[in-house]
Amino acid sequence: MWRQLLPASACRPLQTRLLSTRRTASSETISALKDLLGDRLSTSRSVLEQHGTDESYHKVTPPDAVAFVESTQEVSQILKVEPENMSCRVQAGVTRELLNTDLRATGLFFPVDPGANASIGGMINTNASGTTTVRYGNMKTNVMALTAVMADGSIIKTGSKTRKSSAGYDLTRLIIGSEGTLAVVTEAELRLFGNPEAEKTMICSFNTMKDAVETCAAVMQMGIPVALMELMDENAVEAINKTEEAVEWSPLGLVSQMPGSRGLVTDVAVPPSKLADVIVETQVDLKETGLFGAIVGHVGDGNFHAMIPFYQDNQELMTKVKSFSNRLVERALAYEGTCTGEHGIGLGKMNYLSVEHRDSVDVMHTIKKALDPKDIMNPGKMFYGNAPSY
Repeated sequence: MWRQLLPASACRPLQTRLLSTRRTASSETISALKDLLGDRLSTSRSVLEQHGTDESYHKVTPPDAVAFVESTQEVSQILKVEPENMSCRVQAGVTRELLNTDLRATGLFFPVDPGANASIGGMINTNASGTTTVRYGNMKTNVMALTAVMADGSIIKTGSKTRKSSAGYDLTRLIIGSEGTLAVVTEAELRLFGNPEAEKTMICSFNTMKDAVETCAAVMQMGIPVALMELMDENAVEAINKTEEAVEWSPLGLVSQMPGSRGLVTDVAVPPSKLADVIVETQVDLKETGLFGAIVGHVGDGNFHAMIPFYQDNQELMTKVKSFSNRLVERALAYEGTCTGEHGIGLGKMNYLSVEHRDSVDVMHTIKKALDPKDIMNPGKMFYGNAPSY
């Protein structure tokens, strides 16, 4: 199994091993994976490195995994490109940048851009989105079909190459965003788009954050076909406007250079009509709490992040950061939003999953138990355990 079993923040290409399940997988599952991965699959126990960052409090599973991949070489192939169908089929280890580089000669591209050179497998399992979501949608919009290994070792194919289908349950979108808790994705059929003939970039400044957000909403309502629409508050703009050397001496830069420094990147989304109010209230909360941070977001789809640096030995500050993050999630839910727009549940937001989805969480439990009764697929994520401390 490979990295798409990890959180969104761990979707970078790796040079060494990739983490899998911490519980003993069945012989059927191991056999199915070996058929796909050959001698790249290992079942020996070893202390595994943590890969990725800690966005949304995600942590990798404990270091007693029983299956991992030592190289992505054999699961990183672009299997087929069909320009006439505007689609391609790739293995899960293919990265976004590698795919788009290979597609240049066709005049097509894969549009989902989470802001990092993530693997397609990682993007599928976190339902990745990002800067271009406002125009092209997220992974659920752009994945047409999957090949996946189930917990019992069976290999299934979901979806089709057609642009629409009314045949049966939509297993493709059930697996997308499941954070590796239901199946191991091995291949994916992706939707491609033509490269725009022309592009123009506009940078606009506003006196207040509310004015900026409301203007963006007006642009969307006019039907202007924007490819992306990003938002930065004054702290983010100030940092970007400085030279690299100057940024290192800014408050944000100083904290990031300190030994033991940490940073929290929050992730919530609300209906576009509520975005201005939520961001303004969040700015007030930051100020009243005495925290320094920046707010950035994908304003076109109502998703934004607060980035807050802190020093982990300062317990009082860490308590403030954690309380702020909890209030932000609760604020988003109160405005009919979601506790995570793109980073996923992982470990840190399991409590809020039940708050957001209430009775439907029982249905999620039922699906999990039916497809993975022994809980070997990325156990301890989404449903079980407590949120880790900072």
